Amino acid sequence: MRAELRYLNNASVGLTSPGVSARLRGWLEAEAAAWPQQRVESADWDLQTTRERAGALIGAPATQLALAESTSLAMARALATLSLRGKRVLVAPGTWASDIVMLRRLGGEPPRALELLATHADGSLDLTAISTQLGEDVAAILTPLVTSIEGRRYDVEGLGALSRPDHCALIVDAAQGLGQTPIDVRRLGCDVLVATTRKWLRGPRGMALAYFSPATLASMRPNPLAELAGLRLDAPSQRFIDQPQARRFDASDVSLLNQLSLTAAIEELAAIGVTRLREHVLGLAGLAYELARAQGLTPLLAAPESGIATLHLPEAQPLAVAQRLSAAGIAAKVCNIAAEPLNVRLPTSGALVRLAPHWHNDADDIRAALAALAGTRPDTAAAAAQPASLP
Repeated sequence: MRAELRYLNNASVGLTSPGVSARLRGWLEAEAAAWPQQRVESADWDLQTTRERAGALIGAPATQLALAESTSLAMARALATLSLRGKRVLVAPGTWASDIVMLRRLGGEPPRALELLATHADGSLDLTAISTQLGEDVAAILTPLVTSIEGRRYDVEGLGALSRPDHCALIVDAAQGLGQTPIDVRRLGCDVLVATTRKWLRGPRGMALAYFSPATLASMRPNPLAELAGLRLDAPSQRFIDQPQARRFDASDVSLLNQLSLTAAIEELAAIGVTRLREHVLGLAGLAYELARAQGLTPLLAAPESGIATLHLPEAQPLAVAQRLSAAGIAAKVCNIAAEPLNVRLPTSGALVRLAPHWHNDADDIRAALAALAGTRPDTAAAAAQPASLP
């Protein structure tokens, strides 16, 4: 008989929150009782509210926020507006593979070189060394806020405070940050920030947010990937021109249902409190580290920096580990290091297991996961004491 499911894979897809599920059902029921077009027209006010609340979540006005179908597509629209030919782009080692692929294949204008941001021996950003990398030929800096495999929280604030050329955009992929850590784009000092809503925010799937600073919007070239949502018809000239401010980067077909349910996800996060949530998931990640070390497993970081706890099983086969977790009713991620192709710190043998707990998880879930990895029952696995702050 299959064990009770313990969901620890929120860094891939967060469990849809009760409020989001209720909002989705409510919309569909109301649409069934009326003409769909009537529902769309009645949603205009709610859609603006969604954009305003999403902007406030990251410390930005609604006019600086665009809506996209995914983080990757939001990133593509931003990168496509930059002048990259003959320039360097500085990238953090933990940058996601799809971002690297887009930079290398950007239609006819890839950068001259992708250069890794300097890091210390422990993998953290070396801001002093980075300051010497920031020459006039650097078009952009690309970094995740939180890395997907290690769960490292880069010092983006320090990076944003460095002096850099006016044309050099700091672009932040916050896919693993939005919802589990406070984000204020002004404190980060970034020019562009993109993030999905389906992970730690536990919001709708098929939707992402993109922030653009005023200076960036003023300097970016016309969007070569513009869709109808990013254009408006100028009646006198009968020509299509860019929408004002960040709306020029809107996707043409982001689901209205997703936009409305995003408000519910933001409201639920506000009820919990993002700082309180961060403390909770950090505590659970810390417990995973303690138990792992007691069992002879190696966490990837000296201490957790986010709700991601990734453990190295040096002698294990990835498929066998995945099967063992599944049989024990544990939903977790067995990582593929190809997802972070520039991160040379990742082990190349054995298995990497990523545990990503959320508000709905507790210490028993972590103990069960570590027991499954050890091939023992929870009461016989080596265990550290549960922190008093955890439920």
